[in-house]
Amino acid sequence: MFKINNLTYQYEKNAIALNNINMDFSKGDVIGIIGSNGSGKSTLFMNLMGILQPSKGEIYFKDKEIKYTKKGLLNLRKNVGIVFQDPEKQIFYSKVYDDIAFALRNLGIDEATIKIRIEKALKAVNGIDFINKPVHFLSYGQKKRVAIASVIAMENEIVLLDEPTAGLDPVSTRLIVDIIKGLKNHNIKIVISSHDMNLIYEICDYVYVLNKGNLTACGSTEEVFVNEEELNSAGLELPWLVKLHKNIEIPLFKEEQDLYKYWKNEVLVTNKP
Repeated sequence: MFKINNLTYQYEKNAIALNNINMDFSKGDVIGIIGSNGSGKSTLFMNLMGILQPSKGEIYFKDKEIKYTKKGLLNLRKNVGIVFQDPEKQIFYSKVYDDIAFALRNLGIDEATIKIRIEKALKAVNGIDFINKPVHFLSYGQKKRVAIASVIAMENEIVLLDEPTAGLDPVSTRLIVDIIKGLKNHNIKIVISSHDMNLIYEICDYVYVLNKGNLTACGSTEEVFVNEEELNSAGLELPWLVKLHKNIEIPLFKEEQDLYKYWKNEVLVTNKP
């Protein structure tokens, strides 16, 4: 998996987007990268994909330093996929099937295998019903799911998701959460950049906090999110379950259902006449 050593990236001479970043993605199955606008999250993702090359430092994948040659980047992108915040940036064909097939055809995969992969990928995102639909007929949320399906069809070992639920309604958001959990269950490593702290708290097991290009905190999800001062400094807020833990002194729960179970078994039973 990815390991980042002393990564620095400068867009301009005096503008440092990432400053001496160290990360190890072997520490979790679903990694969260959080920070406010301008913190460096998207720049980090572009460095991981080789779209940008570090000004200083190294990025390793599977214990080998990334090589910024055509061959080196091709090998990287066979194993690592990215879903951008705006699905329009990675959907190029007019029909869903052809768009997902594009990268597979470039790799020389036969059409029978492509068909199997596309159907499998669309089923994974609950999108098989629009396999032959024109892309312009799809909603924003459906386009996000097609973008994710394109990455799933590549059978990547690791998937980078940049703000996967941004701009989605609650139903579409829950679908994306279910997709991410499904990928994890199939042993695919997930790295998520998001402003949605409730999403990160629910599905991530390790979190890195970026603040103006600096890595200011990291640790298990629970460790990071109980540090309210650090999160406030980074322009972030606590997830609602952590707020309840802090403000009404109940145990810290990772999932909503655990809170309801506790309330039913401990609070209501204790106070029952």
